[in-house]
Amino acid sequence: MPNLDDKRALLLGTWWRTPELDTADEAVYRKEGVPLPPARGRNGFTLNADGSAALIGPDAADRSARTPATWSLDANGKLQVKGATVHEGSLAAASLSADRMALRK
Repeated sequence: MPNLDDKRALLLGTWWRTPELDTADEAVYRKEGVPLPPARGRNGFTLNADGSAALIGPDAADRSARTPATWSLDANGKLQVKGATVHEGSLAAASLSADRMALRK
């Protein structure tokens, strides 16, 4: 697992949930730009360098909607998301690379 500065740099950008790649213990996300199978209403999130974030998911009309949030890494390297109703709290990455992230379920 990368050190905190490297991990922060790897986390920046938009990540899309890819449940077709999940395991029993991990929820998998792929970085925007990686080819994904067609899906209706994929969920995801964007993490910006200034600590702002957006959760992305379908709204009531099945359009893509963004919910503002903030993010940071705690001293243990866990992703902290605040101000959002979905995924708010501490998220532990089981693995992280430039184009794939697996979060512990």
